[in-house]
Amino acid sequence: MSPIETDPADSVPIEVSLDADETEVPAVEADTRIDILVETEAYPTARLDDGRYVAWWHTTDCPAPDDPATSEWVTAPTRFLAAGTLHELWENPAAMESLNA
Repeated sequence: MSPIETDPADSVPIEVSLDADETEVPAVEADTRIDILVETEAYPTARLDDGRYVAWWHTTDCPAPDDPATSEWVTAPTRFLAAGTLHELWENPAAMESLNA
């Protein structure tokens, strides 16, 4: 996972995972999924075992975050930040590609 930071003193820890393998699957608490609407898109989110939140995939008809088909997700301190960051990455494929490079 790659943290995205600006000024270390003012940063918010956000992790972006692209093409993750099975060893990087986030530990999600059961029954915590809530879909968050960002503009016109809904992004599934869930609480992680460590208290952060994860948003993944790009449709509400998506597999669970621990499903082998899920290979991209964003982890952040809040559901809204995770979903919003994922939305921005999906809206700007060049940003997604630059993180993968």
